[in-house]
Amino acid sequence: MDFILVLANVEPKEGCYDSILEVSNELIDESLLEEGNVDYKLLKSLDDSFLTFVEKWESQEALEKHMRSPHFLNFMDECDEFIENMTVQVIDANILEL
Repeated sequence: MDFILVLANVEPKEGCYDSILEVSNELIDESLLEEGNVDYKLLKSLDDSFLTFVEKWESQEALEKHMRSPHFLNFMDECDEFIENMTVQVIDANILEL
């Protein structure tokens, strides 16, 4: 099965960790309801220095539609002031049958 995997690492500005968590709730809940979404999770590093969104999409088209959605755009607008650095890795992948 082919899918798109997104790993978005977010480094919060000092004192902004909880603010990002608060804004993330709507993004996660709404994203999980989107057509073409397989999974959408938020992970935290053990030392609380960064957060990672782990997303799984059925297709590139589904991911692109997500990136135009109101909840995604709202998250990006609201979190802009809280984020020190963000790196995003998009992987076109498939599961190996071993």
